[in-house]
Amino acid sequence: MQLVLTKENLRYAWGSATEYWFSRTDYTIHKNSDLPCEDYAKLVEMGFIPFLTISNEEVIRAYIKSLNNPKVAAKFEGLSSYDCVETFWKYFNAYKDISAGFDDFENEYVMKKVTGWCEENGVSYRLEN
Repeated sequence: MQLVLTKENLRYAWGSATEYWFSRTDYTIHKNSDLPCEDYAKLVEMGFIPFLTISNEEVIRAYIKSLNNPKVAAKFEGLSSYDCVETFWKYFNAYKDISAGFDDFENEYVMKKVTGWCEENGVSYRLEN
């Protein structure tokens, strides 16, 4: 069996109020609300493991770091999670040099994190073409 990495299930990795779990028995991803119980230990016994969560802040901070621009990086130092995200979108909309490569970076970042999670957890996967 393999987990097929699609655009849809890559979205499950994005942080939200709903947590997702991966089933080792059928290689599917399930919403917290769809699980057979709420007991963590019991879920693990049943072959479920928490699916990774990537926050907007995590991607934004990694992107800012990748820009290798000390002036831009200084604007984000010490900002709370909320302020980091809000400030980024203001800059994103105002400065083309910040927004230009973000979508490609974001897609690559998420893919690396998800494939890394798969490898770390012994989950066989393939990329959907």
